[in-house]
Amino acid sequence: MTPNGAVWQGKRVCVTGGTGFLGFQIVQRLVALGARVRSLSLPPTHTHPLFGLESVEKFFGDVRDGDFVREVCAGCDVIFHTAGLVAVWGPGLARLYDVHVNGTRKVLGAAPPEARVVHTSSVVAVGASNGRPLTEDDPWNIPRVRVDYVQAKRAAEEVALASAEDGRDVVVVNPGYLVGPEDHGASIMGRFCQRFWKGRILLLPPGGLNLVDVRDVATGHLLAAERGQPGRRYILGGENLLFPALARFLASVAGMRPRPIRTIPRWVEWLLAAGAEIRAAMRHREPYPSFQHVRLHRFTWFYDSSRARDELSFNPRPLSESLRDAFECFAARRARRLQGIHRFWMRPENR
Repeated sequence: MTPNGAVWQGKRVCVTGGTGFLGFQIVQRLVALGARVRSLSLPPTHTHPLFGLESVEKFFGDVRDGDFVREVCAGCDVIFHTAGLVAVWGPGLARLYDVHVNGTRKVLGAAPPEARVVHTSSVVAVGASNGRPLTEDDPWNIPRVRVDYVQAKRAAEEVALASAEDGRDVVVVNPGYLVGPEDHGASIMGRFCQRFWKGRILLLPPGGLNLVDVRDVATGHLLAAERGQPGRRYILGGENLLFPALARFLASVAGMRPRPIRTIPRWVEWLLAAGAEIRAAMRHREPYPSFQHVRLHRFTWFYDSSRARDELSFNPRPLSESLRDAFECFAARRARRLQGIHRFWMRPENR
């Protein structure tokens, strides 16, 4: 699962969302392979490690600004479109569809005619599984699910695939839920993992997820650019786990032996979300769980990455390694040890 260095040496590449959890991993790999990299993103904090990569051309602005995007993409051979908003509550929900769908249109419209575009979709745009891991060829089965992120990612993917049908060189990749180190912006799964390690997950939601290392997904993007067929989708997934199994992984890598953590009924999760949303409205802080989370947890999000394995040589590392590396990054930044009820609940393995 190694990209061809000769392909990338001197290649002119643009990465939208270059400061994001996934986008920055792609930027780092391209720099290491000798590509001429441009990053397009909203302005990050001044401590973001992108500023340490002097060879990268940095452009800060909105992916929905067509003239700006055209300026950044001019002359590029490959464009990785990873930019996108993730929101489960608040004003971000109102912008979610516009950022994903119109942002994708702007990038495709700005891309040079001969450029290859790798569009980052999501496994949720494939559909929800019902006991059997889904593949790229399964029909879309959740057209009415009221989860803004799911609908936005599906609509943006359809824009990308329609562009491929019109003759553009577009490949779509569908990553699973991302985990791993260097989560500078606190991704959705990164926040869940941190809540668990802080002893704040006392009950588990129903359902399950496909989890994969962000570093391997970044490599999978380069492989898709090298080997992917235009107009084709590739699931870049890892391991399928129900939430209790994920909790065991998270406890193991942290050296913890938590008290029994039960899976809650859906109606209880709805009540918890209602309370969390009311508290969020008063404190102006993201709720957990939110109503959007509860709707996601109605389903199991399991997938089969055989196509990417066979056609791209995609082969992600074990999830235990990914979570261990993520915990080491979290532990290095943590200001204090667990105390009180949190220490009682998340007791060390040796107790």
